[in-house]
Amino acid sequence: MRALEAVQPLHLRYPELGTAPVPIEPYISPEYFAREKRHIFKKVWQHVARVEEFPNPGDFLSVELPASDASIVVTRGHDGAFHAMHNVCSHRMNKVVYDERGNTRKLYCKFHGWSYDLAGRLVGVPSEGSFFDLDRAACALAPVAVDTWQGFVFVNTDPEPAMTLAEYLGPMYAALEGYPFHKLTSCYSWQTVVNANWKLAIDAFQETYHVAFVHGPSIAAALRRDKGGSIVPIDGLCDDYHRRLSIAGNPKSVYGNPKAVMEAAGDAPASSGRPIADAALRLGRNGMKTTFDDSDRPPGLNWTNDPDWAFDINVVFPDFYLSLRPNYMQAYNFRPISHNQTLFDARVYYPEMTTAGGRLYQEYMKVALRDVLLEDLSTLERTQAGCETRAKSHMQLQEHEVMVRHNAWVVDRMIREGEARER
Repeated sequence: MRALEAVQPLHLRYPELGTAPVPIEPYISPEYFAREKRHIFKKVWQHVARVEEFPNPGDFLSVELPASDASIVVTRGHDGAFHAMHNVCSHRMNKVVYDERGNTRKLYCKFHGWSYDLAGRLVGVPSEGSFFDLDRAACALAPVAVDTWQGFVFVNTDPEPAMTLAEYLGPMYAALEGYPFHKLTSCYSWQTVVNANWKLAIDAFQETYHVAFVHGPSIAAALRRDKGGSIVPIDGLCDDYHRRLSIAGNPKSVYGNPKAVMEAAGDAPASSGRPIADAALRLGRNGMKTTFDDSDRPPGLNWTNDPDWAFDINVVFPDFYLSLRPNYMQAYNFRPISHNQTLFDARVYYPEMTTAGGRLYQEYMKVALRDVLLEDLSTLERTQAGCETRAKSHMQLQEHEVMVRHNAWVVDRMIREGEARER
């Protein structure tokens, strides 16, 4: 990640991205998606869970990764360590785990009863004497690399990952370490399949140009506008893989003032013009089980120290979106299914509330986010359909859509590099 000059336009800061129109073929081509699978999704670290989903030894999670041609099982051993394996029995290739999550002492194949311990070692074979020179060690479940960062669980299906998770995330996200992820224990989630390419889907969430139009009924008034009336980011960062946007809010609004629920009644605006929001905010104050202070703010959060800062968008390549505020976060996965279909898994994490007013505030914020997501999702399938007409061969991007451009550039670069290595 290079040093920044706050006054420098983003397109000059990252000249390698260029300013030319971006071709639409990578968003609609099955052949291009096959290349993405081979050279990206089967090579990089992918987020699959939070550590809080594995509170006890024996807890497991199964996750489908279609773009990696993989079904994965993640377990927590009796020593607290995480293990990840391909969900494929060594006997006749049946799935070992059918349930999405649960707790078990062993993993059992329901086809012929082969059993494996929580680390994937083969520990039981019915009628073992009938096999020919069976090597139990060689018949363990095929391992998958697994590691954690700040409580997020990542896997990598490459048998020999080119980078550790720390090496992959560190250059961009080391400055976020220390954020109070562990204090955000109340989780709400939505999941749907969208008939759109995964890049089109995640692109809709990593620029602010659309906010005034798509989100006019919901949050447009909650974000700060420049002198010309446009909603533009405070700053943006790109590295070899990942990207970040910092967004300013309208401090008179509930959604745009991330500290509103933590402020004393006399410090917050008397009215935002939205009676339900104002009531939820008023009732929510002093309702959090835990507190947040400056020690919970790592240097990478609001890195420009903008006084109207609302939140930072962090896009962990390829498909993980993490939006951070002082006291809650949004975590989205845009899981590719095919060249024109994406599983959208949205989660929002809040601190636990101890009062009825606090829960009301949380429900208001949850519903507000739901409406924002529905507005975002309303554009995606139309955009995909428009691309597939091939009426236009390229899309035109402006200065503050640099993150969309960066995503396309990283994907294309990784494919070219992967194909060059194979040659």
